[in-house]
Amino acid sequence: MFWLRLRDYLLRPSVRIKIMGIVLALVLLLGFGVTWQVRVTMTDALLVQLQERGVSIARDIAARSTDYILINHTYALHELLQDSLRNNADLRYAFILDANNRVLVHTFENGMPRGLVEKNSVAPTARAHSVVLYSDEGVIHDIAAPIFEGRIGTARVGLTEDSVHRAVDALTRQMLLTTLGVSILGIGAAYLLTLILTRPILALVRATESIARGDLTVRVPPWGEDEIGKLATAFNRMTAELAHSQRAMQQRHRELAALNAIANAVNTPAPLNETLARALRLLLAQLGLPAGWVFLLEPSDRSVRLVAWQGLPLELGEREIVAFRECPCQNALLEKRSIVISAPPPHCPLREGRLSNGRTIAAHVTVPIFAREQIVGVIGIASADANAFDADEVRLLEAVGQQLGVVIENARLWEDLREKERVRGQLLEQVLRAQEEERKRIARELHDDTGQALTSLMVGLRAASDACESATRARLESLRDIAAQTLNAVKRLARELRPPLLDDLGLPAALERYLASYRTTFHLNTDLQVAGFGTNGRLAPEIELALYRIVQEALTNVAKHAQARNVSVVVERKARSVIAIIEDDGKGFDVHAVMEAGRESQLGLYGMRERAELLGGRLHIESAPSQGTSVFVEVPTDD
Repeated sequence: MFWLRLRDYLLRPSVRIKIMGIVLALVLLLGFGVTWQVRVTMTDALLVQLQERGVSIARDIAARSTDYILINHTYALHELLQDSLRNNADLRYAFILDANNRVLVHTFENGMPRGLVEKNSVAPTARAHSVVLYSDEGVIHDIAAPIFEGRIGTARVGLTEDSVHRAVDALTRQMLLTTLGVSILGIGAAYLLTLILTRPILALVRATESIARGDLTVRVPPWGEDEIGKLATAFNRMTAELAHSQRAMQQRHRELAALNAIANAVNTPAPLNETLARALRLLLAQLGLPAGWVFLLEPSDRSVRLVAWQGLPLELGEREIVAFRECPCQNALLEKRSIVISAPPPHCPLREGRLSNGRTIAAHVTVPIFAREQIVGVIGIASADANAFDADEVRLLEAVGQQLGVVIENARLWEDLREKERVRGQLLEQVLRAQEEERKRIARELHDDTGQALTSLMVGLRAASDACESATRARLESLRDIAAQTLNAVKRLARELRPPLLDDLGLPAALERYLASYRTTFHLNTDLQVAGFGTNGRLAPEIELALYRIVQEALTNVAKHAQARNVSVVVERKARSVIAIIEDDGKGFDVHAVMEAGRESQLGLYGMRERAELLGGRLHIESAPSQGTSVFVEVPTDD
């Protein structure tokens, strides 16, 4: 943890401070190291010299004092010591001992220090002997030299290290001053170095910050051919590539935005002319262009028709249609390629036109609109800038032209399909109307002709039975019962074909009558709930008939296939629609599989759906095996 904190602390300063700190640290380390080494080496050398000089002084005193000792000339000895003390700055004291180690003379002003004599001694045959003494005044080098081979005494001198320390301290101060000077020069050199190194790096940092803000025009001046110069060159190359990529992305985004706007415009349900006008308006807004138009080619006579015009007077568009066949823009139709007109020709109406901002048209482009590799029209864009339409702009307009071609093709196919659906609806409506008329005619004939014939037959059988014998009477009564059952079946069939109550009393009464007969015939528990008919009156006859037939068909399917025990019918009239729901608890079925089986095998279900769709309604069936079936019908009403 400590090393991590230390690393973070050391990496926190700037590069300039790091470099200057490293240079200063190296200079100080080198200066202090050399100073310490020189100080130690010089101290050792000077101490050796001091030791040698002390030996020389002691031997000199010993040699010169021999005669004085032999003649017992004490004053001369004293003068000898004083003279030696004056001539040697490092000499702290000197004294002479006789052969019995008695002090003959000394230089101490306050008397001979106690115990000093015993601190050092020398062998008679030795040159000298030195010991280091530690006193209140510091370190003393005590040197003893024998006088006349020690037979008449010993000369002793004591030298201090003051001169050594003074010399070493003076040298140390000089080297420290030199180190300080070198440090100042090193800091200056480091500052110059960091200036050379960090200025391009700081320029790179500033350029990077500008790029982060979105400014890709910034460039870094190269500082040479070294690594930093190569880095600056690579950085400028990278910036140029980013700028190019940004322009490409902006162009791509512009194209996608325009195509997306066109897609949103054409996906909105609207007539073709309105869709093309909205697409043109959005395209001009996305591209920032002032004017445009769309011509469609009529398949019959190959003439052009103006369907969208934006940013120019409309009468100019009508004149443009007349002049189109003699205009270079027609080559877009003939050669199936885009045409860029940098300057409108003299006979072109656009040459005299003015944009919404009052400026003249300097250039325009005409792009063909393709549908299934066939030209169906052209789209034109005008601009006051002669260089507005480059290759990227033309490619974008060509993509828009292809998209509009798909829209035009789909619109025409949709118009054809809608016309076919309209004709189909009319035919289906006629078929259903003819079917109902035929049902009505058959029901009337069953009720009038067949019913009357059966009634007459029953009357004749009754008269014949009254006139015959008992055996024959029983046979005639049996035939009369069969005729009565047949008459009832014919009447029921006539009511199912065209219930009179539907025309006379309306849908609720007809359904009540039908469900009562249904309950008796198929022995199922049926339930009918009708709501909303008391206040709003009767429905339109076609709606009542369609709902009655849908309910009838649904209940017939329940009786034939569902194996149900309970059936529920709900009919509710709302503000602007009427809803019918038929539910049973039968065995159910897979709706998707049954509907996919084909119209031929499921005419009843398709007939129910088509009756609802002819009235603008919808029919939905929910069922699953062992889950029962629910039929939901909703038909809009005018009230």
